Amino acid sequence: MVGIHFDHHHLRVAVADLSSTVLAEQTVDLDVDHAATTALDAAAELVDVVLAEAGIDRSRVIGVGTALSGPVTRDGTVGSTVIMPGWSGLNAAYELSERLGLHVAVDNDANLGALAEISFGAGRGLTDVIYVMVSSGIGAGVVLGGQLHRGATGLAGELGHVLVHPDGVVCRCGNRGCLETVASTDSVLELLRPAYGSELGVAQLAELMAAGDLGARRVVGDAGREIGRILAGLCNVLSPAAIIVGGDLSVVGDPLLTGIREALERFGLPSVVEALDVKAGVFGDRAEVLGALALVIGDTDRLKSAGLAALHNDAPIPAA
Repeated sequence: MVGIHFDHHHLRVAVADLSSTVLAEQTVDLDVDHAATTALDAAAELVDVVLAEAGIDRSRVIGVGTALSGPVTRDGTVGSTVIMPGWSGLNAAYELSERLGLHVAVDNDANLGALAEISFGAGRGLTDVIYVMVSSGIGAGVVLGGQLHRGATGLAGELGHVLVHPDGVVCRCGNRGCLETVASTDSVLELLRPAYGSELGVAQLAELMAAGDLGARRVVGDAGREIGRILAGLCNVLSPAAIIVGGDLSVVGDPLLTGIREALERFGLPSVVEALDVKAGVFGDRAEVLGALALVIGDTDRLKSAGLAALHNDAPIPAA
């Protein structure tokens, strides 16, 4: 199986065997949002690289799962002209299938992050979960009754574009003051760079947090509280068993989760919050590509047509 994740700023590709053990994985930095053709071509090339690294012939691949960092409609079309402007109206499954000569399934990356965590990670055994991906954007994968909830259009879960500050800065979606503008990885880094240098990245931020840097902890905690305030309303409506926090900002550790918990306790219904577990995901920024692999596993009709039994997993996917 092959998994692909098109994030806003990078491309990640992994290949796994049918027991879900990752055999090879590669990541490259890339402006995905504005150059769909370039990103799709790069993905096809990177698939060749990981298959060669794993020693797998293309004829043995049963399917390709793909995570996109933008709204994806039920027919696999990118449904936004502003979040991934170079992809608007593009059927990513068709385009990739043409390049790879393989069956391709596509979904939103937060949905697939949720799928990874309930299949292999922090959400195993839970049927009602909200997975929050905090990266260059903020998305939610909502699991209800053990199934991903995609909504009538397939676009459910765009948490990052919920309004938090009516007079805030303009978001890439065209509105002002979206959650993404104050609590995404990019916004957190931009707040800190004047004090810590223009080259500050997630790895350096994690080091500052581990060292107990007060400025870094304050900004990350504030981001967590903004996210938690929006999640409180969602939890009051859905009453999930857990909130699982993933994405590249999740690696900074407890201050982000603490901020989320504080806001949930302040704005959530006490009976809902008392029954709610808030925890970090197991896979961090790898969850989305692993969820793309899980998307292939879940395609039982195709597995059966290939003469394979439905696959079940009893252990998390190990690191590549």
